[in-house]
Amino acid sequence: MTYGTADLFKLRVLEDTRYVSFKRCEHLRARIQEFWEHAGVCLEGGGSRRRILAVIGASGTGKTTSLRHVFKGFDALKRYSCKGRPVIPMISIEVPRPCTTKDLAIHILNELGVPASHSASEYDLFQAVKSQLRECGSVLLHLDEAQHLLQAETAAAVRKLQDRLKSLLSIPDWPLHLILSGVPELATLFSGDHQLANRSTVMRFENLLFPGDKELVSNILRDIAVDHCSLSPDNKLLTEDFLGRLISASGGGIGTLIEFIRAACYKALSKGHVTLGTKDFAFAYARFSGSRDADNIITASGWQNVDRGNALVDLIPPPSEKRKRSRRTEQ
Repeated sequence: MTYGTADLFKLRVLEDTRYVSFKRCEHLRARIQEFWEHAGVCLEGGGSRRRILAVIGASGTGKTTSLRHVFKGFDALKRYSCKGRPVIPMISIEVPRPCTTKDLAIHILNELGVPASHSASEYDLFQAVKSQLRECGSVLLHLDEAQHLLQAETAAAVRKLQDRLKSLLSIPDWPLHLILSGVPELATLFSGDHQLANRSTVMRFENLLFPGDKELVSNILRDIAVDHCSLSPDNKLLTEDFLGRLISASGGGIGTLIEFIRAACYKALSKGHVTLGTKDFAFAYARFSGSRDADNIITASGWQNVDRGNALVDLIPPPSEKRKRSRRTEQ
């Protein structure tokens, strides 16, 4: 089948909104289900103090996409109206950078439809947050990119944030549960404070490894290329060598891997091809990374020694050149 521009655009929209499921997502779904059920037990006076779920992994490992997919599948988390009043079981906020604890309180209140101002004290804002969370029936609070709340690495700054998060778990007779997702820097929050660590459970989103995850990568490749894009993968794509290149080129991030495979498929479809080949992946990698041909992990003979993080290193001027440019600017 040959795709025109409009057809390819429609396919890209459909494919980009289609979730590629894997075991890690199933485990996450189970953890969220347990978390929700635990909130109900707490509401009835039982339960434990572990009311924080930390989802931690490097960029591109699929944390945010997986969480959104799981949230979307829980009808109990959707907003509804009761006796003319809004009920908001879950709030999900992407924490901007930078974000102080005072900013966080304002963001939460705004999400609940309550106007808030920086002129108010931080104490009053958090008191309002606690009151409104209970008033709106909010049981789950998800903070994505939560590492942005770490304004400084000083012990005092970390301790202040830990105290604010713990205070949200101390709403009288209300079982608020926190879901914090972010990059490994987020682990700082759970270090050196046994009180917070003792209130938490952690789920890691780790990078894919070669050769351990080659079967998973192969399955994802077939799912996207064959089942949805109706492309036949060239035999070379199913070799151990190519699967290793694919993992390396995506940095081991499953989210990045899926995006990479999709881009290669779109390239093949745009040319009217029925077979997905290495050239499509080499093109997509060059587009993403800006690497030279010699450093393209998909085609380089010594790809194991190519660092994708150095794809543009040849464009960075040496320190002496930087100083010269700086002087010219000052003049």
